[in-house]
Amino acid sequence: MAEVLDESDGEDSSQERTRLRGFVLQVTRFLLRHWPQVLLFFAALWLTLTTDRFWTGGNLSSILTRAAILGVLAVGQCCVILAGGFDLSQGATLGLACAVAGTAMGQGYDSAGCFAAALFAGGIVGAVNGVCVARVGTNPFVTTLSSLMVVRGITFLVLGGMTLNRLTMFAALDRPFDLGSLELSGRGFVFLMTTFLAWVFLRQTIWGQHLRATGGNAEAARLAGVRTDRMKILSYVISGLCSGLAAVLFLSFIKVAKADTGAGYELDSIASCVIGGVSLAGGEGSVLGAAAGCLMLKTIETIITLRGLDDQYRSLVTGLLILVFAASDAWSRKRRRSR
Repeated sequence: MAEVLDESDGEDSSQERTRLRGFVLQVTRFLLRHWPQVLLFFAALWLTLTTDRFWTGGNLSSILTRAAILGVLAVGQCCVILAGGFDLSQGATLGLACAVAGTAMGQGYDSAGCFAAALFAGGIVGAVNGVCVARVGTNPFVTTLSSLMVVRGITFLVLGGMTLNRLTMFAALDRPFDLGSLELSGRGFVFLMTTFLAWVFLRQTIWGQHLRATGGNAEAARLAGVRTDRMKILSYVISGLCSGLAAVLFLSFIKVAKADTGAGYELDSIASCVIGGVSLAGGEGSVLGAAAGCLMLKTIETIITLRGLDDQYRSLVTGLLILVFAASDAWSRKRRRSR
């Protein structure tokens, strides 16, 4: 009887050691794969702990609010990158959506009509990009770069070379919700809800799984019955709709539409995705990571401001982060292929 008990105890301890080794192996693989994100997180944590006035309800709410526009764009960019492309026209599309919404307001449309006009403008640009990439077969870089320039020109024509001021149709989104010591603005709420809905779409729906499969291996996905062309078009339409939604958030804050509105946002959205662990090769990553990358960028920007440093340091840090994270992703993929 004692021997049976000893053997049972030995089996239990062996199983515990096996589970422990498996857990340690999973943690090690995660750290090796995501070491830049982990390192950046602890570096940002150390900087925030050593920076006065950072951990205050008002400052944290401000970071979330200021990250809202870029965060919504990063969600759309993430969908495109997961499908194997990227979208350089997001900033220009945002500008066009602002111009269309502002023009709609001048024509007497209410907030709902202006909102629909902004989303429609963004969705049309996204659909055109998607058709060119998926059906015509043009390179995503060439397609969206040319789209950026064309859309800028269309925005100038829509505005007639003028600047639209006092666009107050979305001003309600700029009002905060009182949550005790923390205030959450309408823009921050829209950002959080957009991220959540995109996560549900990508993780819990068959379309989201097909979109990820398209970016991981388009030929294998096609042979498995996935309509890869449709998935690519869908990803660009989502990006366009996110650009239209970001335009709504932009107008709720800035309330001005110009021909160059949104310039540079497309690069920051790509940076947010890369920092958040979304692979530029497609198929790997999470919309939650893209949102976290956006918040990380805004956190770094806030730290630079609180420390009284020049704003050019932000561009320097962002560029270095993109280089390090992209190189890490390429190295990780090369290492996995060599096994």
